Amino acid sequence: MQHMPLGNIVLSVAPDLMNLLTSEERTHDIVLRNGTEHLSTHDVEEIVEAVIQRMKGSTRYH
Repeated sequence: MQHMPLGNIVLSVAPDLMNLLTSEERTHDIVLRNGTEHLSTHDVEEIVEAVIQRMKGSTRYH
């Protein structure tokens, strides 16, 4: 098991997705079972989507 910030994962597999992430999302730790060498662009897209949805759900509006 390997812990990595989402930003590092995105940069190594699908750097074009970086502009979709906030600085908080980029630093969100992700646990990878087999490291980044087995991740496809589709896998990273799904991870990014899940993190954005999770972070959006924790945002409080005034």
